[in-house]
Amino acid sequence: MSRRKSFSLLLALLLVVSIFTACTGGNNAANESSSSTNQPATGTPKEEEKPSWQTEKITLKFASWETPEMEAKLLEAFMQKHPNITVEKDSSINWPWTDSLTAAASAGNLPDVFWVENVPVGVENDWLYDLTELWDADEETKAIYPNIAKQAVYGGKRLASPTFQFIMGVFVNKTLLEKNNIPLPGYDWTIDEMIDIAKKVSNPAEHIYGIGGPWGNLSFDEHWPALSDVSMGNSTFDGEKFHFTNQQWIDGYNQKLELRRLKVEEKMTGEEKKAVFGDEGAWPMQKGHVALGIDGSWNMAALGAQMEKDGAGKLDFYPYPRGKAGQRMPIVLDYIGISSTTKHPEAAYELMKFMTWSKEGWLTRLDLNKELNIDIDKFPVAEFSEVWEKMDGQLKMEGVKAAIKLFDQAVPGFGKTLPGWREYNVWLNDEQKLSEKFVKGELKPADKAKEMEDKANEFVSQAMQRINQ
Repeated sequence: MSRRKSFSLLLALLLVVSIFTACTGGNNAANESSSSTNQPATGTPKEEEKPSWQTEKITLKFASWETPEMEAKLLEAFMQKHPNITVEKDSSINWPWTDSLTAAASAGNLPDVFWVENVPVGVENDWLYDLTELWDADEETKAIYPNIAKQAVYGGKRLASPTFQFIMGVFVNKTLLEKNNIPLPGYDWTIDEMIDIAKKVSNPAEHIYGIGGPWGNLSFDEHWPALSDVSMGNSTFDGEKFHFTNQQWIDGYNQKLELRRLKVEEKMTGEEKKAVFGDEGAWPMQKGHVALGIDGSWNMAALGAQMEKDGAGKLDFYPYPRGKAGQRMPIVLDYIGISSTTKHPEAAYELMKFMTWSKEGWLTRLDLNKELNIDIDKFPVAEFSEVWEKMDGQLKMEGVKAAIKLFDQAVPGFGKTLPGWREYNVWLNDEQKLSEKFVKGELKPADKAKEMEDKANEFVSQAMQRINQ
């Protein structure tokens, strides 16, 4: 055989070996890596195990003062999402709410998830499960407004969750302003504008009043300090202490006393209501006799429609007016908790958030609003863009659309969460009767501001120490 033929044969053999090695993968690391990445798996990957609360049969008890039709539909939707969980409405929890919970706790029958009227009572009586770990691991909680997220935390433990926020704003009777040739203010109006309009409209001889407040209190002392100083919250509370000696608190208190003295504020007696409206329990705002009604959005659903039906005027709902620190709108929060004795905390947490603040829960709620013909009167506590976009089409008053843009700067009330506040109010109103003496002119707020400040701080400090032990 010639050398050329031998060489050609050898080259051909080498080529065959090379091709075979490439096809079989050889023994080098690079080929092993390529094979493990690109070759189809020979086995089926193991499915990730679900947590037990998503698979085992669970029964939870739930208690709230939600609209019954809405509550039933939401519970149904939750159970469809979690077919292994059965939720039963606990009808034994009813008004008086805290008393019902107290009785249930004494009998060892607290529902797994329940709305809370007064959080400190639940904390001091060990009713409430520590939500901290579940809350911190939940990505959705990051969407909750920071000014709301800090509520119901004691000694670093989150013992309750906010449910909804209600706006403390001003119902404006546009018809009454037009009759008095008063232009409607813009939604970014000021405190001075509000007071000026109230004084111009007021005609007590005809039982027409410029302004009224919820529960018979204009509450300027509660709201005005926060409108002038961003370091202050509701009633001058800065997160640790009260500052009733602050001039804005004193000025606010004096202003509400003056409007009452001038009869600009609506304070009709039962006898007067009987004579004018034929009903001693009548609401003058609803009857079209009040121009500006400071009140909560919980009355939004029914008040405007009823007034138009009765010919009492067309209504809008304005955000609370601004002060030197801007338009820091007051809000009222409700709360929900999980029983400290629940056997299924993870499932209870999912139920808690779905029924109140989660994105999925709110999207479901908005669909149900249409189905059940329920108008919006409470609002999400979290910034979920999908929820707000969907809600926009259901808002019937233009002022509400302006108000919801102010939620990131809103000032939450603390009446349901601050330990010691109930005890302070017993001292203030029942024992010392200071509010009554201010109204009668027997005392001036400035004369008692320091004593009230010290007493409020004392009650709160002592109560916080008890809770944090």
